[in-house]
Amino acid sequence: MTNNRPIVAYQPFTVGGVASFAVASLWRLLGVQFIFALFVAGVFVWFVNSAWIPVIDESIEQMPQSGDISLGSLNWPVGESLHVEGPAGGEPFMRLDVEPRGITNVIESVDLVLAFESKRLFVGSSLGLGLIVLPYPLNLKIPFNKSDLKPWWGAWSHLILLSLGFLVTILLIVSWSFLGCLYMLPVKIFSVNRLSFRGAWQLASAAHMPGALLMSVGILMYGIKQIELVGFAFVWVIHLILPWFYLFFSPFFTPKPIKKVRKIKSESKFDEIANPFHRSSNRNKNSSDNPFDN
Repeated sequence: MTNNRPIVAYQPFTVGGVASFAVASLWRLLGVQFIFALFVAGVFVWFVNSAWIPVIDESIEQMPQSGDISLGSLNWPVGESLHVEGPAGGEPFMRLDVEPRGITNVIESVDLVLAFESKRLFVGSSLGLGLIVLPYPLNLKIPFNKSDLKPWWGAWSHLILLSLGFLVTILLIVSWSFLGCLYMLPVKIFSVNRLSFRGAWQLASAAHMPGALLMSVGILMYGIKQIELVGFAFVWVIHLILPWFYLFFSPFFTPKPIKKVRKIKSESKFDEIANPFHRSSNRNKNSSDNPFDN
């Protein structure tokens, strides 16, 4: 007996669950993707707020009352410097150093290091992958002191976090759509022509949600220090590989297309009259030619 009930796509955790999005509506796919992207963005914003924001708050509190970055240089009062690690009360995630006289050695003792010197910003990490060097802009004047940054940061920090969450959500949905276009053709081939190109695109887009969920779990575990930065980097690599598993196996579990049989109304009476070779047509003709037939 054939089961004609519609398949409802609601979860991308299993191979069959990902495959069900191939025949779901586009709005169903986008709705589930939005929920997943919003969850990942929420976890990321939580991490930034708990691991990095306290260091920024403390750094602004210890800055001098005057100073800026202008004409490609950091201008601070003579003898002023800044060294902050945090958050306080636990294992630090971030370190912020300011040395206007120049930095001879960037201390990569924590997971994220920001070191400001007279002409450049150094970005490093305890992974030891080297430093990213960013020169200061030449045509901008950026306040870099307590009197200017404290009220501005107090007024805009929550909006910045909210905008960050919104940006992560949009970027995830757009990236899943782009990756769906990239893997659409292999998925269609693996499905043995069960899927249209649209269905293959929807399946390929849905296949990346499990990896994003794994990444959010990794961020959460890293944020509560259950894994170190090296472990978090390993989770990041796994979350890139995981979609390939779903992209390869899910097409074999896609539902077979239902062949719609249209009922064609047979205009039998018209066909019988129009067809001179039809038996009933000949019978009617012979009957009409017989004058003694009542």
